[in-house]
Amino acid sequence: MTYTLSQLDSMTLEEAHALPVGERDQLLDQIIADGRKQSTDLDSYRVGLYGDYFEEDLVRMLKVKAVKVLPRGITSSGFDGVMVGDTDEEQYRAAFRHLETTLKAAGTSYARVVNLVIFLTNMDNWPMLNEVYREFIPNPPCRAVLGTTQLAQKPLVIEIVSCVAYRVAA
Repeated sequence: MTYTLSQLDSMTLEEAHALPVGERDQLLDQIIADGRKQSTDLDSYRVGLYGDYFEEDLVRMLKVKAVKVLPRGITSSGFDGVMVGDTDEEQYRAAFRHLETTLKAAGTSYARVVNLVIFLTNMDNWPMLNEVYREFIPNPPCRAVLGTTQLAQKPLVIEIVSCVAYRVAA
């Protein structure tokens, strides 16, 4: 059965916790979608890149046993410490692939990311970052991109310094 948010709202905590994981998982997607907000109905150049804010409905999250996932800072360095990518664009893709690996290991995905903070060493690459970003991000979370002069290792050009996502506890 597919439940609606209205049905979830009318359930007790015990009733909601008794739902199968798959049903709670589907409800979490609805909760996240419902929480994504724009501050205006006006069209913007940023459509599809990021949302203005996310309302974390803690009551609904509690009912579906949502768990917040907070990955570490992610760069284009692989898990072995070796930088991946010879160009800025290759490093951007590598960083997003590494974050994707971490999200999957935590039991979630980019579809459930609600906030990202990214550092770039070259803000002239803003359009390139947005192209790569669109390849990975299906639903625009809240996002900030900041320019910096250098990251932990000199050849690194990107770091995803903060990410907030959710998953359902079994």
